[in-house]
Amino acid sequence: MGNISQGKTSKPTVRIDIFDIEEDKAQQYLKDREECATAAEAVMAKYCQTVKRETLDPTEGQGVVGYYKTGEILMQVLLDPFEIPVMKVAIGRGKLEDYILAANSLTHEMLEQLAKEDEN
Repeated sequence: MGNISQGKTSKPTVRIDIFDIEEDKAQQYLKDREECATAAEAVMAKYCQTVKRETLDPTEGQGVVGYYKTGEILMQVLLDPFEIPVMKVAIGRGKLEDYILAANSLTHEMLEQLAKEDEN
């Protein structure tokens, strides 16, 4: 999990990716992070030729990135302590796909149009 360090709070923290997570919350955070990453990968797999977990910007940490057949990024979500709780709510409401599309300024109509262009 990483080295124990002292963050801004007096509680011990562990480093996960680039984030300091309170030690007593780290296991749940890792579980939630994995659940969200797996769910995001499933959503992106419907629209993207390739889906990877990778770090595009070292200051933002790891994310799930979906690439279109041209190799361009079509969509992405970060796996950070701010995004994970929002994604958990979206999963609970059955709205993760809508959330990911909105976070990437995409609509179902736009993706349908891409699919039609692919057919031609």
